[in-house]
Amino acid sequence: MANSIWTIEEFTCPGCGMNYAATREEHAEPHSGQFKCSICSGVVHSWSGKHHFFGWSAVKTKPTVFGRRWAGVGW
Repeated sequence: MANSIWTIEEFTCPGCGMNYAATREEHAEPHSGQFKCSICSGVVHSWSGKHHFFGWSAVKTKPTVFGRRWAGVGW
């Protein structure tokens, strides 16, 4: 039986850099599992112990902006 302590943690895929968030839930009994990236199928996170991760979702991030920092300054 799980208790009421849940935390949201963020993970980055080591293969492609995709960001994910999941809810961590503490349990009285040991659990194990892993989550694989939906883009490259690499293992984003694996766990074993008295906790479980669920509710995996992609995290929206701001896109990288390329170009000059001071556009229009005329340097």
